[in-house]
Amino acid sequence: MAKYDMTIIGGGSGGLTAARLATALGASVLLIEKEQLGGDCLHYGCVPSKSMIHVARVVQQAKEAATLGLVPAGLGVDIVKVSAYIQSVIERVSEGEQIYTAGVDVRFGQVFFISATELSLNGETINSRNTLIATGSRPVAPRVEGLEETGYLTNEGVFNLAHLPASLVIIGGGPIGVELGQAFERLGSKVTIIQGPGRILPREDPEVSQTVASVLTAEGISIVTNARFVKASRRGDKKVVAARQGDQLLDFEADEILLALGRQPNVEGLNLEAAGVKYNSKGMKVNDYLQTSVHNILAIGDVIGGYLFTHVAAYQASVAVRNALLPFAKKKVDYRVVPWCTFTDPEAARVGLTPDEAEKQYKQVRIVKFPWADIDRAQAESATTGFIKLVLAGKKDEVVGAHLVGARSGELLGEMALAMQHKFTLNDILAVMHAYPTMNTGIQQAVFEAYLEGEALANNRKLVRTVLSVRGRAR
Repeated sequence: MAKYDMTIIGGGSGGLTAARLATALGASVLLIEKEQLGGDCLHYGCVPSKSMIHVARVVQQAKEAATLGLVPAGLGVDIVKVSAYIQSVIERVSEGEQIYTAGVDVRFGQVFFISATELSLNGETINSRNTLIATGSRPVAPRVEGLEETGYLTNEGVFNLAHLPASLVIIGGGPIGVELGQAFERLGSKVTIIQGPGRILPREDPEVSQTVASVLTAEGISIVTNARFVKASRRGDKKVVAARQGDQLLDFEADEILLALGRQPNVEGLNLEAAGVKYNSKGMKVNDYLQTSVHNILAIGDVIGGYLFTHVAAYQASVAVRNALLPFAKKKVDYRVVPWCTFTDPEAARVGLTPDEAEKQYKQVRIVKFPWADIDRAQAESATTGFIKLVLAGKKDEVVGAHLVGARSGELLGEMALAMQHKFTLNDILAVMHAYPTMNTGIQQAVFEAYLEGEALANNRKLVRTVLSVRGRAR
């Protein structure tokens, strides 16, 4: 019987990070995956979607070339070659991830629990002191009349198309829906987004949602909100989506349907009951140490629900490995500072609390909003849409939230997350020099404006006036 200090089920970003760390710490590690390493993020999510978004942005830039004094280039889109480019990016990233399995036993196949310390892999029994479940999630497909017969796409098939659909109905206005909606519209499809809630990106600050929606609408995307997907059918060679909006039943005809309605955890087939692991439709239940109901079985990533982000899974991996291998020095997960970004153009980036959330937690809150157009680099690149919104709390103006819409705004999140992690105040950020002219200068400018409007300046003004009066004002 093979024996390991840690067995990791799932070779996505979380599983790979855990495997590399546990091996580096000296543990014997087995990593099990069904078919291929890399997970949803590499093959069907982050990597291919951002590759497609890049291609679509190049097409858009060509369309807008005349505004820069250039002769517009009439670019045609060969979706087969675009798909080939996306697959080449996946291959290159996959090659870079091979370092994560150095020194790790990697095996492929079907695995399930026999007990809390025993697993069956392709008929072979494996003994493991600790097991980490990182099986990820898959797209949600609602039980809607006619959907299976009509056919549809999800993120698992949309990046390897043989033909670009002339028209596309996207069900869901969250990050996946709006990112792919804008990309397909720019590549040449006529896109309609059907959204159940009253606005797209409902988890974001309302001003963020509105700004992104305005951009999408201006580019030709139709956004239908407060509409519930109730039926799918065929009409000739077209697919028809029926959505109920109030008392009205609306029909939308398109060449293809793309589902972007969220994710569901992969818990099937593991025989979790044999190990005593509790779970439900939302995933496995874990405590603050990422332990399931069985102390030596931990879980991370999409399979436990919550924040469904690659970077969160990687963070959880480091905590889970520590807690499994060093049980006497366990560490709790801390979700106080979780950054995320929706990669539309402009990007919508966020870390920390919204203004409403801050008002519920702090007695003293103020909001500072700075236009993206006031960043010189944004003007130079003709990318002026958006803003920086800072949420400040307490008398010292601690940064507790940042909401950004702007070109490459996701790249500014690192500084904001670091500031929040260490509870930096306005003055702490203001004291740091920012290279000019970069988009990052916008943070410094926003903080400076916040200082000019704040109580600290008012107090300093009184002090300066007192000093000047004593010394005598210059005439």
